[in-house]
Amino acid sequence: MFGIGGTELFIILVIALIVLGPNKLPDLARMLGKAMGDLQRATNDLKREIDIAGEHRSDSATPNADDSNNETEKVSSETSSETKDQGGDNKQGAD
Repeated sequence: MFGIGGTELFIILVIALIVLGPNKLPDLARMLGKAMGDLQRATNDLKREIDIAGEHRSDSATPNADDSNNETEKVSSETSSETKDQGGDNKQGAD
């Protein structure tokens, strides 16, 4: 947690208790908890938006990838049929 060990956290809490007093410390802890909760929700919302945008991109990219795969297969089959045709015409015999 933020690179702070248990001892350091305890010292920070004791100093906060001395500086703020026992009456203000619970209010400060409540405000800090609410702020951290709001930050967590904002972070989760941002992550969700990024995930949705990524899914949208991958969905729109998928048909293009399929089209290019189909085109590659078409060219490959044409090339192999041409190669077979040329192989029959260029027979060389051993003399």
